[in-house]
Amino acid sequence: MNIAKLIAKLLKKGFASLQADEVKALKDNIDLMSDEAKKKFADGEEEAEEAEEEAPAEDAPKDDEGVDEKALREMISKGVQDEISSKVDSIASELTSKFVAGVSEARKKAIDSGKKTVDTKKDETRRFLKALLTKDVEAMKEFKSKSVDTDDETGAKAGLLIPEELRAEVLRLAQIEYGVARREMWYLPFSGAGNSRKIPTLASGISVYWTDEKAKKSGTQPTFGLITQTLKKLAAIIPFTEEILEDSAIDLTSLTAQLFAEAVSKEEDLQFFAGTGAPWTGIINNSLVNTVPMTVGDVAEDITADDLLDMIDETPAGALAGSKFYLNRTMLSVIRKLKDDDKNYIFQRPSETTPAQIWDYPYVLVEALPGKTFATANKGFLIFGNLRMACVLGDKQSIRAKMLDQATITDGDGETIINLAEQDMVALRLEERVGYVIALPEAITVLKTGTSS
Repeated sequence: MNIAKLIAKLLKKGFASLQADEVKALKDNIDLMSDEAKKKFADGEEEAEEAEEEAPAEDAPKDDEGVDEKALREMISKGVQDEISSKVDSIASELTSKFVAGVSEARKKAIDSGKKTVDTKKDETRRFLKALLTKDVEAMKEFKSKSVDTDDETGAKAGLLIPEELRAEVLRLAQIEYGVARREMWYLPFSGAGNSRKIPTLASGISVYWTDEKAKKSGTQPTFGLITQTLKKLAAIIPFTEEILEDSAIDLTSLTAQLFAEAVSKEEDLQFFAGTGAPWTGIINNSLVNTVPMTVGDVAEDITADDLLDMIDETPAGALAGSKFYLNRTMLSVIRKLKDDDKNYIFQRPSETTPAQIWDYPYVLVEALPGKTFATANKGFLIFGNLRMACVLGDKQSIRAKMLDQATITDGDGETIINLAEQDMVALRLEERVGYVIALPEAITVLKTGTSS
């Protein structure tokens, strides 16, 4: 429903012209009315309640369970008029009391059932989006004051932080339900000001020496390196109809979080697993990880059981404990047909105590990795290793929002053009800053297709 049109109808035709659903919609959006409209609405509600009280209650009970039947029979059998009158008066009084009590109870139930149940999380998101849409500066300041922001970017130029409830829902969906990168890599959120941080890595370990008794011992120490992890901005634009923002039956928190989390986590998987350098270089294209090349001319579908076994052997023993295979779902159908030298399948089905495995190691399906039709020469397409040990993923934990109402945007299919103003729509632009880095590339092995010659 268009709230502006309903307010105009109220002012022009009065409260009595409104339907029940229109009254409910106005009540849910009372904060959008002018003082004149609020007064007219309140007066109309009061008059409607008074009229309801004066009308006979349809739901009033019609039971006569409290009538003393024995006394009634005795009264009739005696045939004494004065006793009949007395009993009738008593029974009438009792029925009247029950009727009044029933009407009161029915009214109480009607009032209780009509009470609006407030879901704090949903209400917080709805008020935030409405504040953005109506450019309610005071309301937006209130949301900003409630947010904890350690970023050095402030003010309208940087956008407004979304409510904590919505941010928590986005992160929950992104880390649990969608993105493999967020689920498998070591998650280390950024804190404090700045756009980058240094992460220490172990370049070399210590050495030990054999020595004679009382002989001089040689000193040794580990060598540490530093790698830089830098944040980069990732954004999504989510279009809504104005009716969705006005409809209290829709859980805007879940809807908005799901749309944004799905878009963000898919893009993170694409970049962190298969990125080509703009803006990230993914694992399969990183020159520092271990690699196993297939036979010359082999493509992804030519994979063998020995290729996978070579990947395990190429990975350092210290990383094997938490290692997994990471592959596109179409590659799984190829690998399930592979057998070892004894004609046993290397794919093991899940049991009550272990997940499905390949060469005794669990696997994870990654849609962002190349599939079985991948035929580019000398390119990585399948991963084995301990990503929690090797990769660090972090974000600033502050998702910023801006409401658009006059823009022309392209829908998710990349083709459909949406003119927000012409189509009675608004769009929420959400953005976050996220980054990842391979801190220990030695813990990862990538299988590459064969060279062309």
